[in-house]
Amino acid sequence: MMKHAGSPFAVHLSFNGNCSQAFHYYRTCFGGELTVQTLADTPIGKGLDSDMQNAVVWATLENKYFKLVGTDLTDENRIVSGNNVSILIECPSFTERTRLINKLINRNFCSIENTNPLVNIIDIYRICWILSVHS
Repeated sequence: MMKHAGSPFAVHLSFNGNCSQAFHYYRTCFGGELTVQTLADTPIGKGLDSDMQNAVVWATLENKYFKLVGTDLTDENRIVSGNNVSILIECPSFTERTRLINKLINRNFCSIENTNPLVNIIDIYRICWILSVHS
């Protein structure tokens, strides 16, 4: 069995408030190192109600099988099967991310000026991707 080597590739899951519960369950199934950051752990979260404070900003489970990341915070108000799974690529630069986005959507659409750390796109085959840049 190959050991997970910290690939820049991961599967991203979106949830409606049960991300922490799901990731704890996945850890019991697959093992690995789990980290969970909630809104309460951020400066923004201190003034929010308790339900919002418990929302997961970012959860990561890394093990010998895969890297899985997830969140309760989504662009959509409703998560359904099909829009709750994305492929996450951690790009080494904004230039590389722009190149990948333009290839995936099959047109020269995205510019390098987009400095948002996370960009969500849907490719020409209707597959959801999240491309990030960590500086």
